[in-house]
Amino acid sequence: MFDNPIYNYSIASVLRSLGCREQKKNMFLSPLRNESVASLHVDPEKNLWYDHGAGVGGTNVQLVQLVKRCSEKEAIKYIAHLDPTLECSVPQRAEESKIEVRKAGVIQDYLLKKYLGDRKIPVSIATKYCKEVLTFNKEQGKEYRLIGFENNAGGYAMKAVSGFKSTNRSGITTINTDGERNINPSSESVAIFEGFFDFMSWLVFQNTEKPSCDVVVLNSVNNLEKAIDYVNRHSSILCFTDRDEAGRRCLDRISGLFKGKQIMDMSNLYKKYKDLNGMLVASRGFRVNSKIHR
Repeated sequence: MFDNPIYNYSIASVLRSLGCREQKKNMFLSPLRNESVASLHVDPEKNLWYDHGAGVGGTNVQLVQLVKRCSEKEAIKYIAHLDPTLECSVPQRAEESKIEVRKAGVIQDYLLKKYLGDRKIPVSIATKYCKEVLTFNKEQGKEYRLIGFENNAGGYAMKAVSGFKSTNRSGITTINTDGERNINPSSESVAIFEGFFDFMSWLVFQNTEKPSCDVVVLNSVNNLEKAIDYVNRHSSILCFTDRDEAGRRCLDRISGLFKGKQIMDMSNLYKKYKDLNGMLVASRGFRVNSKIHR
């Protein structure tokens, strides 16, 4: 189940609070439209829902967002009010990011290009998926140039030459088989990566600039819940998680969230290394021409 108790609150109870009637076990009349035959299925074990008529699904919070047409924060508060014991689980307002993005453009900085070379990422791939981001650290009063990878929330996951990681707005990045950011699936399979350097390393190993199946880059293992709806719209999942404690927990979480789907642990390919980029850096330019069918 989910780490935040809010997301574990029964979807069936949420549906009843919204005035939805259960026609038969785990099948409800959808609150998203008028219907006489129930099409919304609830999986009580995963605490997820799927509306077969609308072709959408997700968590209890996402359901409230759709029905109430409200923000994630407002949906969480709605659920918390249904059970007073959940009030303490409502996240407080996040602090304003200390990182301000002032400009984003084509990667031109010599040190950033050298850093990409050290990580064995071709500039052609990096410029397709990343930007050179000029940032201002409000706390330090200094400007920095970083490699930025845009997410679906309109923010950037950023990495400095020193290896320092940052973000100005947290979110996942979904990419289709045309190599474009898109929230609509374009293949039956989806590959999950923790970070964008591992995603780009995968492209290098496949000797291509476009992925052979849909991709979700979490940009942080803490963003996994944000990927549930998108991943659920695929039949098979390829997991390129890091070979450390956080990566193993993420893989276990994926296995628990998406039971019934074909889940492949791809980390055995780089079992001698922490992650996929670690294997690429140690590979001395070796490339693998393996493709994953769509």
